[in-house]
Amino acid sequence: MAKFALCVTCRRCRRPFDSGLRMDERSFRRGTLAANYHTCPHCGARETYAKADYTLREAPAGRSGPACA
Repeated sequence: MAKFALCVTCRRCRRPFDSGLRMDERSFRRGTLAANYHTCPHCGARETYAKADYTLREAPAGRSGPACA
């Protein structure tokens, strides 16, 4: 199964960023993601994000680095 990057949009600066979390689509659908803290790499804001805040972006195989630019 393909791995996806879980991306969020910062509540302060409104820029998307890679949360660093990776999972397949089935696990995402079944999982409970609540009260996950992430720090925005753009403005430094630390916020709590829930499952509804994440978007999935395909994480290309063999490539490291953020997938949510």
